Amino acid sequence: MAKKSTQQEAEKLIAGIREAYEIKIRQLNYRLEGLTAENRSLRASLAEMKSREGKVGKAIVAAEEKGEEIVRLYRMSAETELNTLRLFAEKWKRLAGEMAGAIPASEAKKYAEFADNLSALLGKEREKFGAEEKVSEGEAFDPKAVIEKYVEGEEETGFNLDDVINPKGELDLEKLCRNLGLMDDN
Repeated sequence: MAKKSTQQEAEKLIAGIREAYEIKIRQLNYRLEGLTAENRSLRASLAEMKSREGKVGKAIVAAEEKGEEIVRLYRMSAETELNTLRLFAEKWKRLAGEMAGAIPASEAKKYAEFADNLSALLGKEREKFGAEEKVSEGEAFDPKAVIEKYVEGEEETGFNLDDVINPKGELDLEKLCRNLGLMDDN
């Protein structure tokens, strides 16, 4: 038989169920507040990450542009240096030709050969520098390798190729020739 409950027992049961539901609602509200706070925090982090991503992207683009500018400047500098060296080679060649009658023939020949070799090193007259230095049509000319090979074969003459390639001041051919013993002090 089913036991009939009294009104007091029913109220007690309802109060217990209500209290359990209120506890559960408080727990869910507390969890909801935590999730809302976490959501706000995650949104702030996301906004910060997007801001950083934008800054990093701009920094990468700026670095690439700066790198390209540096490469451009170095190429321009190298071209300027090469042109300066070519001008020096032309002046040396003219001077060697002018001095042909003024100095002994063996010395004039050395200076003329140096002028020819310097021109060959600079890629102007490659065929004059020797069979091993000729550049075929498909092969790229590497002046640095040629200069290094030439310097290895050169004997010590007191002539500093680094000073020629990177002069420290204005180039005075007359003073240079006097220092090398090519001209008299007269």
